[in-house]
Amino acid sequence: MIPSGFLLVSPGPVDGYPPVQYQARLLANAGYEVELVTLPLNAGREGTFFAHRGVRITCLPGRLLTPGRTALRLLALVRSVAAARLRLGRARSVEICYDPIGVWISDLTPRKPAVRVAHFHELLRDAPMHLERRLPRAIAGFDHVVVPDAGRARHTQDKLELPRLPLVIENYPLRAHALPDRPVRKDGFEVVYCGSLGLSQKLDAVIQSIPAWPAHATLVLIGDDTRPIAKRLRAMAEELDVSDRVTFLGWMDLPQAEERMAWADLGIALLDSKSIQWRTALGASNKRYLFMKAGLPQIGDTNPGVPELIESNGIGACVTDHDPAQIAAQVAAYAADPSRCRAEGMRAFDLHRGVYNYDAAFRRLLDLWNTPLEAGHETALHI
Repeated sequence: MIPSGFLLVSPGPVDGYPPVQYQARLLANAGYEVELVTLPLNAGREGTFFAHRGVRITCLPGRLLTPGRTALRLLALVRSVAAARLRLGRARSVEICYDPIGVWISDLTPRKPAVRVAHFHELLRDAPMHLERRLPRAIAGFDHVVVPDAGRARHTQDKLELPRLPLVIENYPLRAHALPDRPVRKDGFEVVYCGSLGLSQKLDAVIQSIPAWPAHATLVLIGDDTRPIAKRLRAMAEELDVSDRVTFLGWMDLPQAEERMAWADLGIALLDSKSIQWRTALGASNKRYLFMKAGLPQIGDTNPGVPELIESNGIGACVTDHDPAQIAAQVAAYAADPSRCRAEGMRAFDLHRGVYNYDAAFRRLLDLWNTPLEAGHETALHI
């Protein structure tokens, strides 16, 4: 079956979920009709930052995100999905529903499409219990299940009582054709992090390591800095007297974030090893792969699969625990060796183009229908 169109049901804001953006872009570029139903990033915003030619976006009003409007929000989502289904038709349309709430909305909406796919961003144990209880029964009506990490596949199969393992499509970024331009900097050494700002990302340990960094090294943090935990990190930098060496840039939409990351010299991405959510995040956490796309070497940790990805490929170094002294030593080593930064960064970019990109990973879902892409689609998908 060659699909006639795709409906992406993303109750989680598309601006916060790069894989949804990637799928919409790739499918639209391939000439498919694409409908996207989603919500704005917050209650104070109308519409989405994300936009792409060929993608019809239905974004619900931001006021539906305010407290006390859950029932109205769910009703509006069901109505929007129903309208999108009517526009696409049922015969050969494919619906991709994200996370438990997307599965639930799809199940509540009449006139089911030809094919439905459940795509889970997070480990299911972190989903609200009332949704998790509905999942095993609801998932029986879906044709395929997708997770972003091989480590999460078995857990998801057991949780949902699936007859087979879910398909794994990692959260790689879209393939870049060339390294982005970066400004010429005569002095200074910049370390960058991009994503959720919190303790699970061990950003407290990173900030605590800064007093032992070379004097010309600074940290740039890209992510929502309005939440209490981010304010706590800012206070920590002030207490350590390194606030002048830590720049909080706030949230950026994906193209801006990718461009800004490329200005740095070194990336850093750590995750708390105590949580199974983070021990199964090799393919789910996109930061490592965004650094590769930006042509940056990176510092990682020893969560499952990370040393094999980073150190075995010669694109960075890993700390054996999240000790600030170890982090500082690695930053100092890179800051003292520009040629190493360049060599590892170029190696990382080559790996991004050849292997670790969403263009290739998403093809695994299209291949499930055992149908070649129509003429012209293959070029557009860069596959």
